[in-house]
Amino acid sequence: MNKSENATALIKKFKQGDTNALERLMLLAYKDLFYLSYSYLKDKMLAEDVVSDSFIKLIEKIETINSEKNCYAYLRAIAVNLSLDVIKKRKKEEITNLSDNESMFVCDGISEEDVLVREIISEMKEEEREVLILYSHDYTLKEIVEKTSKTINQVRLLIEKSKKTFSEKYQKSEEIKNG
Repeated sequence: MNKSENATALIKKFKQGDTNALERLMLLAYKDLFYLSYSYLKDKMLAEDVVSDSFIKLIEKIETINSEKNCYAYLRAIAVNLSLDVIKKRKKEEITNLSDNESMFVCDGISEEDVLVREIISEMKEEEREVLILYSHDYTLKEIVEKTSKTINQVRLLIEKSKKTFSEKYQKSEEIKNG
């Protein structure tokens, strides 16, 4: 007897009032549902939550299911749909946080000026941002060259360019802020 057939038998027993059948169904399907959800989410805790929620949804809908034969597939579909819902929710939160950097940082006790600095740095080109951050953390030119695999002249130029870019953007933001 395969998992689907075992699940069908257990769901029939559960619908007839055998509460132990649900526990056996959970033990039977847990690993499969976990790996299915994990394949979407790449997060163990979220995958475990999805598996738990899948069983809850199944219990809520158990009386409306006409054919127990499809229940295992239905349970897997629930897990997939819940996983996709989590992904959509995370993307929506990321978009909200990106579009509202100020509220994201200010709620953590970071000043408005810090938010502006982080925003300017995040908009810079990767190589400019990298050298500017290293430079601002008191790395020597030699250390920056080692970390970035660039020549010393490239690093010097990037530092000057990134400092200039940062200053211009910061001044422009201040002018806009002050009217």
